[in-house]
Amino acid sequence: MPRKIKFKAYKRRFRKPLRTARGEWLVREGFLLRVEQDGEVGYGEVAPLPEFGSETVAAAGAFLGVLVNEPERDVPDTLPCCAFALSAALQPIYRARGYSVSGLLPAGLDGPARAGQKAASGYRSLKWKIGVEPIETELDCAQRLLEGLPPGCRVRLDANGSLTLGAMEEWLNFLSGHPEKVDYLEQPMACGREAAMAEFRAAFGVAIALDESLNGPEGLAWLEPGAWDGPLVIKAPLMGEVNALLERLRPIAGQIVLSSVFETGVGLENSLRLLDRVAEAERPIGFDTVDAFDDGLNPIISKPTICEAVRRSYAPEMLWNLI
Repeated sequence: MPRKIKFKAYKRRFRKPLRTARGEWLVREGFLLRVEQDGEVGYGEVAPLPEFGSETVAAAGAFLGVLVNEPERDVPDTLPCCAFALSAALQPIYRARGYSVSGLLPAGLDGPARAGQKAASGYRSLKWKIGVEPIETELDCAQRLLEGLPPGCRVRLDANGSLTLGAMEEWLNFLSGHPEKVDYLEQPMACGREAAMAEFRAAFGVAIALDESLNGPEGLAWLEPGAWDGPLVIKAPLMGEVNALLERLRPIAGQIVLSSVFETGVGLENSLRLLDRVAEAERPIGFDTVDAFDDGLNPIISKPTICEAVRRSYAPEMLWNLI
């Protein structure tokens, strides 16, 4: 039976602007795909983030318009989000697993107060965006945040590549004094500064995770076994065809931290089904993002775990019909 493809565009406004070192993010744009082949129907999501090395929303939309009329057309390497969505739509379904979730804190001064609330509700991993306020202010906030954490709760600090050498040294000097409460510092410096980040990691003994460095063609080198000694933040919808990505991830399963790109429930399940096939991946996932919108396209409630029972209720056709 010939393949049939349909797509719909979405534009979603955040409940509150998302603040990062890159500025404020107000609107999320992308596409849902409906793929019918050999009597089966599946759904995928194209969720571009060009600042992370993917195609633009406009480029993705132009290609999807062609794909509707030429459904067997190969996806160019320059369109990794389209490749992921198309391959994920009909990927095999393995046993759905449950996953611990890392709680997302608001950037800046509100972080410490929310950390206490998140920890009280059961989160044992938290993520805080830094690089949005003066460093003296953020270091003071970080001190209060860490002091308020209960035993067993750890924090990931994400700079989105914004730190200078001096700021990174200040942060690592501070974080090295709290080894029991700090999980890692995520992408402290810009892509291309990996050697400097590795030197700082060795000098201060604080784990450093790569995120932005992994995306785009140049980023594949950091997914080779032994290339990086630390966590690797995987934003699967930006990283191309599912089976090829799976083969890259299996050898580095212990380093994987699956992370959100502020996708709908379709993209979330696409990513989780990929992770289901990487049995050794056990780190808390970065998907405390499902309540960032109020349009019904993220039916899962934000909680410390995404359980198997909730995943079994996944209804992609309902989400498709909401657009």
